[in-house]
Amino acid sequence: MAGMRAVHKKNGTTFKYSGDLKETIEKAEKELKEKEGTTQWLFLKWQYDNARKAFEKYNRRLEDLKDFIKLAKEELAKREEAAGHGRDNTNP
Repeated sequence: MAGMRAVHKKNGTTFKYSGDLKETIEKAEKELKEKEGTTQWLFLKWQYDNARKAFEKYNRRLEDLKDFIKLAKEELAKREEAAGHGRDNTNP
């Protein structure tokens, strides 16, 4: 029985097949034709797009929270310092 598989490594992809090469090519072409544009592919693409957007939004919120906390703490320190100086100036 003919079949092919791909081995992915850092330096590229290696293809291995078994059986008759012509038969393996025909089988690969048939599989490609069956898989391209299927409802499964469309569903997986939709899932991927939505998951990517949700992940990016989640990470953006984390960054916003970190930035806010940093700035808010700086502002609070300024206000506390100003309030402390105000009391010192009114009480001789």
